[in-house]
Amino acid sequence: MSNLARTPKWLPYTALLLAGAIFTLAVFLGWMRFGGEIFLSLIESGLAYCF
Repeated sequence: MSNLARTPKWLPYTALLLAGAIFTLAVFLGWMRFGGEIFLSLIESGLAYCF
């Protein structure tokens, strides 16, 4: 019975992997949605720094 009550050792690693995958997906979708604006603001601030 004690073997059944014990949590698997891989469970925290699986949760961490799932959280990382969700975070990566959120960053990718954010870049797909706002990538143009991010890129243009970086260009504008870079050009403003040169002048």
